[in-house]
Amino acid sequence: MQKSVLIALAAVFMVALAFMTTSAVTAEETITGMLVEAGCAAMGGAEPSDEHVACMVRCALNGDPIGIMTDDGLYKITGDWGSSNADALAELMAKQVRATGETSEEGGELLLEVSTLELAK
Repeated sequence: MQKSVLIALAAVFMVALAFMTTSAVTAEETITGMLVEAGCAAMGGAEPSDEHVACMVRCALNGDPIGIMTDDGLYKITGDWGSSNADALAELMAKQVRATGETSEEGGELLLEVSTLELAK
């Protein structure tokens, strides 16, 4: 009986440990950076041309991931913010924005589920 209880406790501990190592706890944060199509984030600090901005908007509207490039790295935007806010996406792409939402880290990627996103002042 005691052996069964110990095995069960060990199993619960292992599952909890596995969960803690695969995803970080989420936290409400406000971050500031440049709104980009995630594939274009590799451009570094280069200022995108008007044609490149239009391309990023098209790619984002086609479902490619978008994110906010900050000094800490790229926060990929999760959820449906991009598809639900096509007009704002086109207006804010490649501009400095301030976003508030739940941040987390999973698999080495920074993630942001946006609750508000606006032009940075």
